[in-house]
Amino acid sequence: MVKQLTYPVIITEFNDEDGHYFGATSPNIPEMVTQGTTFAEAAYWSKNAIVTMLDGEKPYPKPQDPDNWILNKNDRVMTVTVTMTSAAQFD
Repeated sequence: MVKQLTYPVIITEFNDEDGHYFGATSPNIPEMVTQGTTFAEAAYWSKNAIVTMLDGEKPYPKPQDPDNWILNKNDRVMTVTVTMTSAAQFD
């Protein structure tokens, strides 16, 4: 059975010694961290990270309400929907 999940993620814009990039995390999945050179790329790779982190997990974590999250000025919240089949979909 294929299961679709929707999670909010925090995408943070960075300008530091490593350059300009976007990092993605999710309080729903504490170990999930990924990045991209653009906002859209970070969002795409956050889907891959969620699928990879949750592969074999059951039950899946319940999505949290991002309205209670404390954000920094470089943070933006967006939701991503993943289809729990396989991380191979991102190859």
